Amino acid sequence: MDELLYFNTGKEKISNFFDREFPGLPQLIKSHFFSAYNDLMNYQEEGKSIKPIIVLTDNIDAVVRAIPKSYSLPIFKDPDASSFRARMKSILAIVRSDWCLYINVNEGKVEYGVIMWFGSIKDKSFLLQLQENSALKERTKKVCCIAITPLSLYTMMFYSVSGNNLAVNFSLEKTTINFNMEEVKMLVDATFSKLRTTQRKLQDMKNLYLNIFTNVMHHVNGTICVIVDKDYQDNGLFEDGIWLQEPISFSKLFSQSKSYSEEKLQAYADLLINMLNFDGITIIDNLGRLRAYNVFVEANNKKVGHVVGGARKRAAYCILNARKRDIIGVYFQSHEGEVIYQEVKKTFTKKAPANNNPQQLTLQI
Repeated sequence: MDELLYFNTGKEKISNFFDREFPGLPQLIKSHFFSAYNDLMNYQEEGKSIKPIIVLTDNIDAVVRAIPKSYSLPIFKDPDASSFRARMKSILAIVRSDWCLYINVNEGKVEYGVIMWFGSIKDKSFLLQLQENSALKERTKKVCCIAITPLSLYTMMFYSVSGNNLAVNFSLEKTTINFNMEEVKMLVDATFSKLRTTQRKLQDMKNLYLNIFTNVMHHVNGTICVIVDKDYQDNGLFEDGIWLQEPISFSKLFSQSKSYSEEKLQAYADLLINMLNFDGITIIDNLGRLRAYNVFVEANNKKVGHVVGGARKRAAYCILNARKRDIIGVYFQSHEGEVIYQEVKKTFTKKAPANNNPQQLTLQI
């Protein structure tokens, strides 16, 4: 008989995470979860891929109270977990990208439903607020809450309100997995590094971009986004692409905070997501302005060096290794779930003082 291999290490890590973060979770729920794991990773409804956020808790009322503008809608209430898979399938069919499926387990009884969040696109998303909520963190001994969501084709993320997270990847190649959105936060900080506005408006715009790129992580198979300086003038590196005659400025949408249009914000956010989902590179400057999309660069193997990955990753490292003065950083996301934001290391030359022998000094920034 041929040898059979199983991913038992990942299963063991998940089981230990459940035991630590939700000690009262019934064994039957865990067994059903593992049996449904593959379906949750690659769930499709009428050909459309759905990457649900699943909230597993023992106090759904406390969770929705802690997150402003969130509401729970119970759909099924069962005396035990025997109908787990049937209930999950029924609710997954109606879950939208901005809704969550919840499972509330209390004294053996199981309630299934959806969490609807009606916040603005310029507010931190429900998932981000759940991870950062100080009230829930203070109550972790009283309230157990875990958020679970597929991040990519192979990776499932487990977030606990206690601050402990777990990423499980079942691909056969090692990939860089982002546990706490740090790569995206670095990208967002770079995107608005030259913008001068009020702290409130700056935070709103950063939240908007955090939400956009969180959406991209969940629903876009791969992308490259390059951050350039506000005064960037292309000298040929990005000539193969579509440059906007007038950059799209998200900051202008916040110029009058009392009369901004939520619909217009959403439309611009959708436009940026569509560009990031399009072939090629999307270019944004450090005023948060959308400058170009569908941009291609020729990946020179000598400049790229030894990079394991496809054409998108080689293009990302080609830009990084070009070390152009006005290119700030590169965000790369692969189909498999690898997420990287890296600043461009720049070099320039400076002449020595006149009273010394002329020489070239290379300074690393």
